[in-house]
Amino acid sequence: MTKKILTAFLAMVVSLSATSQVFNTGQTLKPRQFSLGIEPAVLIKGNGNFILFLHGGAGITNGIDLGLTLGVLGPDNYFGANVEFAITRLLSIAVGAHNSNIFGIDATLNATFPIRKDVNIFTGADIDIDFPKNKAQLLLWLPIGVEVGLRNNVSFIFEAEIGLTDPAGSLIGGGLNFYF
Repeated sequence: MTKKILTAFLAMVVSLSATSQVFNTGQTLKPRQFSLGIEPAVLIKGNGNFILFLHGGAGITNGIDLGLTLGVLGPDNYFGANVEFAITRLLSIAVGAHNSNIFGIDATLNATFPIRKDVNIFTGADIDIDFPKNKAQLLLWLPIGVEVGLRNNVSFIFEAEIGLTDPAGSLIGGGLNFYF
């Protein structure tokens, strides 16, 4: 029990010292399970800019999965990759990197709260450290979302990412995630 508490604490510390755009709950994919998602979103930074996110995931082993995100049709193209580690069944941490004309590293703490068998609310902390022009920027978001299971292998995910630091803007998006 002490080891789990220590691991959860360390995960929060890491996530608060290091991805805008979560589209993920605190649960990891099972080994050899895959996911594909499509999410239209609006970036809110004074003007609303549209971006289309394409998500992919693969379960590597129990409690560990790999995620890829591609953002297109927006003001800048986005590519990100992360590895997600389960802390408990409903709590995970993901660490990775991204590039959207600026390279950055990411950490996300995801917590899931089941409402019903097919409905989950998720939140956590989403942090980027970006490196524009030989300096570092800390960006912090509060993700809030809901995942609704439509079928055994399809869910609808709606999320809002509330920017908490400057220049972190906010994001609102929703889309379908397919599991196979």
